[in-house]
Amino acid sequence: MADGAAHGVAWNSPEGTFSAGDPGAGTPILLIDGRALERECLALRLAMAGFRVICLSSVEAWRQTEDRPAVALVLLYCDRTIEERRRMLDGLHQVGATQVIVISPVGSLKSMMATIEHGARGYVPTASTVSQVVAAMRLVLSGEVYIPPNCLFGAKDPEIARPPDACWQDNFTAKQVAVIEGIRMGKPNKIIAYELNMCESTVKVHIRNVMKKLNARNRTELAFKATEMAATG
Repeated sequence: MADGAAHGVAWNSPEGTFSAGDPGAGTPILLIDGRALERECLALRLAMAGFRVICLSSVEAWRQTEDRPAVALVLLYCDRTIEERRRMLDGLHQVGATQVIVISPVGSLKSMMATIEHGARGYVPTASTVSQVVAAMRLVLSGEVYIPPNCLFGAKDPEIARPPDACWQDNFTAKQVAVIEGIRMGKPNKIIAYELNMCESTVKVHIRNVMKKLNARNRTELAFKATEMAATG
C-alpha cells in the first residue's frame, strides 16, 4: 500500500486499482489517461468519493487485458482530434464499454456534440473541478447524458452567445419551457421534477413531447436545438 493509505485509500500500482477501505468496495469504474500524474491524482480523489477506480494508460491496454472486470463507467481522457476520439470510443464500444465520459481540454460546442453523437454519455472539459466530474459520473450512472452548461450556452461559440429571445417560447407550454431550461442547465430529471414540484414521470412526458416538436433524437440534441432557438429567436 502506498502513501494514500493515510487517507484510507489503497492502490497496487500506477496502472492498478484505487479504492477506499475495502479493495472490493465502491462502484467500479475505469480511468484511461496517458498522463501518469493526472491519472493518479484523479483516481485518488475519485476513490475518496467512494468509487473503485481501475487505471490504465490507453484504450489498447484495456482491449488487451485478459478477463476484463466489469466496470459501470469509463472515464476517457482525450486531447486528440475528433476523428481520433471517435476511434478510441469505437475501440471501447467493441469490448462492451458503452458508458463513457470523455474528458478533454477542448471545450467547443462542435467537439462536444461530435463526441456525444458518436456514443459518449458525457463530456467534461479539463477545466472542471473534481466535484463536477463526480456529478457528471453520477448523472450518467443514473441513465442520463451529461452536457456541460457552458458548452450549451456557447461560451466557446460566439455565434450562439447572443442574448436569448423569448419568442421561441411561444411554441411550448410554460411547463415545457421550464423543463427545457432545466435540461439546458444540465440538470437530471429528478432535480427538474423537484424544482418544478411535479412527478419525475411527468417531466419525462414533457421531454418526449418537446423532442417531438423539435424533431430531436435524444436529450443532447434537444438541449442543443433549444439553445440554438433561444439564441436566434
